[in-house]
Amino acid sequence: MLPGNERTRNGLPQNPDGINLAASWYIALPAKDLRSRPQALELFGLPLVAWRDGVGRPVVMPRYCPHMGASLALGKVIGGRLQCPFHHWRFDGSGDCVGIPGVARIPTTAHRTTYPTVERYGFIWVWYGSAEPIFELPGFPALEADREEYIGYRFTDNSAGTVRQLLENAIDYFHFMKLHGLSMDPVRFEVLHDQGAARDNGPAIADDAWFGVKVDGTLKTWRPWRNPTQWVYSVVTSFGAGTQFTLLVDGWPGGQRFTTYIDGQEVSKVLLGITPTADRRTAQQGWALLKKTHKHHKTLLYFLLFYAQSRGGTMQDIPIYNTTATGRDSVYVAYDSALIKYRRYYQAWVDRADASQTHSEELS
Repeated sequence: MLPGNERTRNGLPQNPDGINLAASWYIALPAKDLRSRPQALELFGLPLVAWRDGVGRPVVMPRYCPHMGASLALGKVIGGRLQCPFHHWRFDGSGDCVGIPGVARIPTTAHRTTYPTVERYGFIWVWYGSAEPIFELPGFPALEADREEYIGYRFTDNSAGTVRQLLENAIDYFHFMKLHGLSMDPVRFEVLHDQGAARDNGPAIADDAWFGVKVDGTLKTWRPWRNPTQWVYSVVTSFGAGTQFTLLVDGWPGGQRFTTYIDGQEVSKVLLGITPTADRRTAQQGWALLKKTHKHHKTLLYFLLFYAQSRGGTMQDIPIYNTTATGRDSVYVAYDSALIKYRRYYQAWVDRADASQTHSEELS
């Protein structure tokens, strides 16, 4: 168990110090950034190396050679094997040393333990927390079978927030109205208990790894000459297409999927993954997608509004992430009930992540 998993005396979840990582899939780097040469990578607070084997499969493993500690990121990939720059020891895609010049018998300890990886949605994803993944990387049809129905952009936002903080942001619905100016009355919020209610986001996720919520409300209407700021917020949020706003969020302990609707019609989707570099050094990465309309000029207008809304909201969130204190108790109120449930859910997956002793021993 990682440090900081204690509960407060009243049983409510804490804000732990430290990296506090759940067992999950995380984004290591964009797939296009990993080519023929090995690449130094810092992930999970550890120095790693990423490279591609003979069939192009991404490999992620501890960076330093078990022989003399040379950085394998300075090596070369030769014949689908990673060659150390110092004495030319060679490692295959499973992390085994398969060749040592001048040596007939390879020591059994000449090995680097690799992380499970998946290349999907334009990213290299890495499993953290156990030797084998506990669940598969969730599907997101908007980037696969349904790709032609959307236009969008890829984003990367660096922050000093924690992984849990970046993910729970979508659960904290009250901040939508206060920080982001989303004015709704009435507003309804619920924690989902049936994955069928989130089917628009994608295929089902392993039940115990899944968490979902839904926000639904009526957008207030404003006259531009009476309250121009709120009028702009309203138009950017709804594209001027209606007043009934719905946000469907579900995900796993290291990422989330979003679908937004106006008057019951889908307008956008988002895939969000997290890159946990080290303690208080994270990035949220993924795709923001707008569903195409039947008219090109309308799609373009909606896309510009969608981009402004999503990027503007992120620019409001990042300073909060960067300056929020951890390691202290939170005072919760009634509208935090879903946040409390999410924090308990997330911390349960931190508890399921072993300390990855094999990787730690290799680095010592």
